[in-house]
Amino acid sequence: MFLSVILVLCCISMIESNSCDISKEKSTIYSMLQSIEKKMKEKCSANSGNCPAGWKKYKDHCYFFSPDTKIWHYAAKQCNNMGGYLVKIEDSAENSWVVSKLYESVKHNYGSWIGMADFKKEGDWRWVHDSDKVRYSQWYPGEPNNNGRNEDCGLLMTVFKYKWNDVRCNLDNTGYICECSHGPNCRPFNG
Repeated sequence: MFLSVILVLCCISMIESNSCDISKEKSTIYSMLQSIEKKMKEKCSANSGNCPAGWKKYKDHCYFFSPDTKIWHYAAKQCNNMGGYLVKIEDSAENSWVVSKLYESVKHNYGSWIGMADFKKEGDWRWVHDSDKVRYSQWYPGEPNNNGRNEDCGLLMTVFKYKWNDVRCNLDNTGYICECSHGPNCRPFNG
């Protein structure tokens, strides 16, 4: 609709300009249309990467910091239902950003789940989302230690100032962080 109005106004102004060179006028109108189309595409592609309400943007991904608590498996399912996965932290900059957001968000007793586990082989930590080996880590000193209790899930632990810890996957009172790699696929939290 907006484009049609612009086009009509341009045409009217050209008709009133006393110019009789139709090919020149066509060329001018065509250039204007291309410019408008380019600007609209830029705007639409910029908006397509936006995160929905409740999600926070970092680089080209969206992140959700839970207001509620769940055990690890239910947290992973909740992230999946929202179009994402439990967060995969790949470098120190991303870890620092996530931790800074945890300090700003709801405080959970134990901390927040992240998407790594060593289910298949003790000590072989993998990102569950894509089975990649955990290459970057921010373990609290002495962790992971399994502590003889099948501590197979990764957590950003509150009392360790959000350093990483391995804990039992059924730990209650634990928040979670979801990540979604494509904004339009991320869905709002519905409790």
